[in-house]
Amino acid sequence: MSDDPYDIGDLSDAPRSSVSLTRRWYVRLVFAIIVLSIIVVASGAFAAYVLYDHITQPRAKGERVLFAVPQGSSGNDVGRLLAKEGLIEHEFFFRVAMRLEPSNDAIKHGDFMLPKGVSPVQLLEILRTTVPQVVAAQNYRVTIPEGLTIKQMAQLSENQDGFMAAVQSLDLFDQFGISARSAEGFLMPNTYFFSEEPSDNDVVQRMADQFSRDFDALLEKYPDQKEVDRVSILTIASLIEEEARVDEERALVAAVIHNRLSKKMRLEMDSTLQYILEKYGQRILNDDKEVQSPYNTYMNYGLPPGPISNPGVKSIEAAMNPADVDYLFFVSNADGNSHTFSTTLREHNAAVAQYRREMRTQRREQNDQ
Repeated sequence: MSDDPYDIGDLSDAPRSSVSLTRRWYVRLVFAIIVLSIIVVASGAFAAYVLYDHITQPRAKGERVLFAVPQGSSGNDVGRLLAKEGLIEHEFFFRVAMRLEPSNDAIKHGDFMLPKGVSPVQLLEILRTTVPQVVAAQNYRVTIPEGLTIKQMAQLSENQDGFMAAVQSLDLFDQFGISARSAEGFLMPNTYFFSEEPSDNDVVQRMADQFSRDFDALLEKYPDQKEVDRVSILTIASLIEEEARVDEERALVAAVIHNRLSKKMRLEMDSTLQYILEKYGQRILNDDKEVQSPYNTYMNYGLPPGPISNPGVKSIEAAMNPADVDYLFFVSNADGNSHTFSTTLREHNAAVAQYRREMRTQRREQNDQ
């Protein structure tokens, strides 16, 4: 060490060592970033290739299966159903296919015979451009209207006992995942097509399968309903089916039912008595309201024990998604189709009086003719 206080020695060594170390770390960092970038790009490219391959390339072709697109289904709904039926590996691939193949052609609703093993892009093309194949190819048609009871459905069959036996043979827990008193409400009304003359078992099983598909699609649309008891949903839907005559009023009737239940009011609906008394389409008399039955909503609070008919998709959706209104009452209008809805008893009584006046006028006019 020098005695000179201003002699700070040779400064060249320390900076050179520090700079050299810094350069080595910088080179290593740049190299690591480059390698990492290559890995990320390569991984992304490989993932994109795999994704594109899954979406566009067909797999080993298999049998053709019946696939139903419920009316009102979105593209995402269809993707979920395709995945559930095993026609695609995951609904995500169908969503990507819709983005890769934008089109003004909407996915059609109806029954299709879809081949297994084709790509999501090919399935999308079929569902957008093809006339529902089952309709075009099948020779036997069975039409079941909305709102019929199982007993009424059986009357449409040439073998009523055979139809009832087919219904009773359904394993409700295996089919629907619930324990229910009967299959009432769980058979989906629709027009069904068959390539061969169907047996009663064929018809009943097709209706049960269609119900499962349609109900599951609605649960995906209204996920908050997944925790609600299915029998309760279907019971409300069956009441809507019997009380509403026009589609625009289904959600309003649903609101009345929900509002009355929440306020601990009796439902007081004629349709429940028509069901237990088998007075379908007939006027309910005051004496009928005294019948001792858990289905008598004039005497009992809450819902009846189960569905009173087999409702269609629109009524089930209304049960899941009632209108946001405060109505507690409704009464038929003289046209026999629409209703007047009211919030208070005073409003309701006025609507009832108006209905009676209009009906008296109609009867007088008919008598004068």
